[in-house]
Amino acid sequence: MKKCMLIALITVFALVSVGALCSAQPTYGSRIGVTNTSKKGSLLIFPLVKVSPLSEEDGNDTIITISNDYPGLVRMVCRYSVPDECYCGTVQSFTLTANQSIAFSAKTHLDLDGNPLPKGIGAPAFPFNSEFTGELRCWAVKNNNGQENMPISWNHLSGTATLLEGENQTWQYSAWRFAVGYGVKHGDFVLDALGSISKTIRLTGSPTTYDACPSSLIFNYIPQVQNPEAESYGDNETENRLTLVPCKQDCVEGGDTTVRVKFMRYDENENDRETAACIDCSDNASAYYDKSLTTKVEQPEWFTSETMVGPSGMGIVYNFPTGTCFERPTYGIPLLGVISNKFSSPEGPIAGDTLTVHGRGQPEVLDSSGTAINEVVMTY
Repeated sequence: MKKCMLIALITVFALVSVGALCSAQPTYGSRIGVTNTSKKGSLLIFPLVKVSPLSEEDGNDTIITISNDYPGLVRMVCRYSVPDECYCGTVQSFTLTANQSIAFSAKTHLDLDGNPLPKGIGAPAFPFNSEFTGELRCWAVKNNNGQENMPISWNHLSGTATLLEGENQTWQYSAWRFAVGYGVKHGDFVLDALGSISKTIRLTGSPTTYDACPSSLIFNYIPQVQNPEAESYGDNETENRLTLVPCKQDCVEGGDTTVRVKFMRYDENENDRETAACIDCSDNASAYYDKSLTTKVEQPEWFTSETMVGPSGMGIVYNFPTGTCFERPTYGIPLLGVISNKFSSPEGPIAGDTLTVHGRGQPEVLDSSGTAINEVVMTY
């Protein structure tokens, strides 16, 4: 203990490090790594992938682009999930060579010319399990003594999703990128909480794990049109379509991912409003909240021009564990998201982007009292 105290007095940085060494309890420190959409990472999450049935020649599709900018090859795995009872598709593995970038159709898993991807690369197939909207997660792996596809540190991955929703309705967003902390060497395995090589990915932001999920998100929007199916929209109205997905995911045992979301809204005169919505994998459109803001919130009129001052507003999304959704208790599970804005009419142009991190990272899931009950993890 004296040794620990001595080191702690030398430098503030050492104080943070020694705190972890001298305690048997997990500690994340006051500054934890948090995911964002501009850096490179070892795990990529695309919250919104939209496709049309394979029987339709046209319609929706999503072009996924993934790049490896390291001068060495890396093995990757990708997995889709859809909101139908949290259904997860099969894991697809492939290898990216040095400084290689690939782009493929989520609908056909072919390249942009309709041809197979380069030799040795098989893009994941979208799980057409009665759903045509989902998310995609991809991460770096390698094998270990008969254990296949174990997660590794490889902070050289980036990606984008380009959504093709019809004529003049193409928009793009950057994937959420989760880097592994400085405590894991490039190419080494990322261990679980017991120090073992496993398929439990810890999203806690510590030096030996992946970045943490954001505790809250922020987005900007234009006043919501009250009828998204109207022939034309007002000059200062759009259809704001927000997609929110639980950052935590369990593709092995399933689990309750019911989340209650609080929206705080501010207009140009700093007038604020508060409303809420529920997210649940078993509810077709709520876990993937890609409908207009008016469809899933408890007081949707707060997003319309009638209750706003000025032509734009700002929204902040918080997860909070109190209350119930779908007659089940909620948990403080962090979220990821993207937003798109449809202008003029249902056939009008679309712009979109990922939401912005707001506040600190959230390494743990919270119970109804706000107490941390376990780490935020992704299992596969």
